[in-house]
Amino acid sequence: MSVNVFDELLRIKNFRENKAEIAVMHERTALREAERARQAAQDFLRRLMDEDVSIELRLYRELCERLVRLREIEDVRETVATMRQREAAQEDVVTEAQKTEAGAARKLESARIVHKEASRQKSKFVDLASSYAQIMLREAERKEDLEMEEAASVRRDREDWEQPADMENER
Repeated sequence: MSVNVFDELLRIKNFRENKAEIAVMHERTALREAERARQAAQDFLRRLMDEDVSIELRLYRELCERLVRLREIEDVRETVATMRQREAAQEDVVTEAQKTEAGAARKLESARIVHKEASRQKSKFVDLASSYAQIMLREAERKEDLEMEEAASVRRDREDWEQPADMENER
């Protein structure tokens, strides 16, 4: 394989690893947002329940302090029922926020797994490319050594050919 192919493949591996890393950061941000939303929903529910309890106590206390008509008792019951419905609706919001948070946590875990795999693949490829480069370097050194030996052999052969001619001339 040529170096350009390895460079191109390494760029692809880097791209995939970076893309997976960005996905992890995105999912981590989404999880934090979901956690904040759930916490805000829970805080609002607590405040709502605290307020409703104090309103309910005040309404019943007012009923107990004086003579009241049946309609006033029914109005208090209606008000309390409305507050309970509001609390139940907010509990549904909290439940949905918890589901969203759990989904965000699952997505983050999946993104982390993808990133880990992309990093592993890149590392594996870098090791493979390094091994290939070492093999190619050894092969180039071996070829160079063979060429040097061949050049030395040709020189010796020339010397051997030239030497007998010189000896014949001396006779």
